[in-house]
Amino acid sequence: MRTLAFFLVALVSPLMLLPACSARGEGRPLRQDIAVRLEPERHLLSGESTLELASGAPDRIAFTLNERATVERVTVDGREAASRRTGESLVVTLPRGGGTTSHRVTVRYRCTFNDPAPERPVVTEDPSYGVSGAITPRGTYLGSDARWYPSPETLPKIRRVTVTAPAGMEAITAGRRIARSTVGGAATSTWEESIPLEGLSLSAGPYVIAERSVDGIPLYTYLYPENYPLAERYLEASAGYLRFYAEKFGPYPFEKFAVVENFFPTGYGFPSYTLIGGTVIRLPFIVHTSLPHEIAHCWWGNGVLVDHRQGNWSEGLATYLADHLLEERKSAREGRDYRFRILADYASLAGEGDDFPLARFLGRVDPASRSIGYGKGAMLFHMIRKRIGDEAFFGALREIFREKRFSVASWDDFTKAFSRAGGEDLGPFVAPWLQRPGGPRLALAGVATRRHGPGWLVTGAVRGGGGYPLGVTVRVEAGGSRHDRTLELEGDETPFAVPVPAAPERVVLDPEVDLFRILSPAELPPTVNRLKGSRALTAVVARGCGVSDGTLRLLLRSLGQGDAPLLREEAADASLLAGRDLLLCGVPGRSGLLPPLPRGVVPASGGFAVNGTSHDGAGDLLLAVATRPGDPGRVAALLLANSPAAAEAAVLRITHYGRYGILVFSDGENRVKEIPLPTGGGSVVTFKQ
Repeated sequence: MRTLAFFLVALVSPLMLLPACSARGEGRPLRQDIAVRLEPERHLLSGESTLELASGAPDRIAFTLNERATVERVTVDGREAASRRTGESLVVTLPRGGGTTSHRVTVRYRCTFNDPAPERPVVTEDPSYGVSGAITPRGTYLGSDARWYPSPETLPKIRRVTVTAPAGMEAITAGRRIARSTVGGAATSTWEESIPLEGLSLSAGPYVIAERSVDGIPLYTYLYPENYPLAERYLEASAGYLRFYAEKFGPYPFEKFAVVENFFPTGYGFPSYTLIGGTVIRLPFIVHTSLPHEIAHCWWGNGVLVDHRQGNWSEGLATYLADHLLEERKSAREGRDYRFRILADYASLAGEGDDFPLARFLGRVDPASRSIGYGKGAMLFHMIRKRIGDEAFFGALREIFREKRFSVASWDDFTKAFSRAGGEDLGPFVAPWLQRPGGPRLALAGVATRRHGPGWLVTGAVRGGGGYPLGVTVRVEAGGSRHDRTLELEGDETPFAVPVPAAPERVVLDPEVDLFRILSPAELPPTVNRLKGSRALTAVVARGCGVSDGTLRLLLRSLGQGDAPLLREEAADASLLAGRDLLLCGVPGRSGLLPPLPRGVVPASGGFAVNGTSHDGAGDLLLAVATRPGDPGRVAALLLANSPAAAEAAVLRITHYGRYGILVFSDGENRVKEIPLPTGGGSVVTFKQ
């Protein structure tokens, strides 16, 4: 899940594919048939599961089922059977001496699911919003962690799910849709998995369904009526992404793909469908960002499963193969800019005390973990690709998908595959990036230039390798051309000397942003993420703020800064603000409190202007982030709302634009988003001509 790059989509993938036999030697069930009826007004699920066991089954079979569920009846081959419940465990006793015959174990049960689903969530880093199961008139979501059906210890060879709901409520789950009808006031659909995976989820709602196929794969959209006009756009885009990734990695591994709308703002990737909240699905860029990310997960995370014992590689790989790769396909510059945003997010969000090794990443729980698992993980895959080349990199991925489809893979498995493809042992290269928190802090040092024969010689050093095994490019720009030199870093300082034919203009460290490194504060653009990652943020309310304290508190909570102090300007003396990041509501009257704003941002009476355009409507709001002069590494953000209603409509959206530093909203809709330029840093040296 995005992770959504913007709305932070999280992958909900199965933890593992269970082996054909359990530790006790239990034979694999032949099939499981699950039939459930949903009663949204009562939040009730009534279900019946029948598990067919081959001959040779043990004398008991164990299931996992929600501990709140009422088990109404258990039968074996149609006869009442003894069973025992302990928490979520349900153990059914099979007839003695029946090992030479097959059995059918049926469990009839019911359970209510009514987790409160948020309508206007404030904190969005928990992708579930605390909801594992909810059956409501607005819609139904039953995640695998809701334990909504009796799940046997060993997966069956085939699993079929039939869902019945009130007419007008359509349901969807994993697998191929083999039947769908509406009869007598009830809508019924049946889904079948030919290769069941652990972690079955189910959704239902008043969906309008659209469908088509691509290369024999059924494609669906299950959208609420108000979003149905988006169906063709999502179907067309899904078809393109499926073809693209099939050519890259191998055949699509599931029976269908569907884009499904949820009634609260999730972003999940399940085997064979993605579940995206209605407020998210309407955003115009989601089809270019979140959608390909979730489709990539069909290969990586749901097709090849994650061995979590060594950490979760799937979010970094999906980010690299979707969010990054699609930017790179536009142009090399777009790819470079995306990688720089990864580094900026990491430096802004994974501060001291929040950082941890990539091998410990299991899933996103806050901005810091997202920047590690998604961002640093993506950069590790990029460094491997640059080291072994495109042919070897993508060839290794095809090999892994072919050999590990529907089974677990670890970081070790990827390292070995890349090593075979690249012809070198990558273990020593990969290990530090997985096992150590943080990364190298690189900077140019002692850069000088002098005449050298008919041309010039640029000398200097790169500092801060930090013991990481890496090569870094130093680029000298001279006479309209570029001269690159790659250095293998050794020790604390590695010297370089680059001859050029004309007067040098600029020296750039890692010009294509091919390395993961920790940016210095001076290299970071002032952005919303700097506020989110701050460990010392203070909000200051000027007399002309015009935003209620409650709305400001809502903004701070959405930024993960709910404990930040909120001070009136007259009470905020310099000693309280020194060394802190600031959120300024309204233009302060005290001189020196407002930093120089980004170019083009001008507060004005009754509104503000950005790049020459006036914004004086009652629904307009500005947030502009700038560097605090005299406080290295600190930022100050100016919040201007033309009315309290403008603030109420926009404050919960600001957090989703973390990589931007200039934002304009009108009635809650984003109109302007820009990234201000950083003030400098140790990665660029410019010569005066």
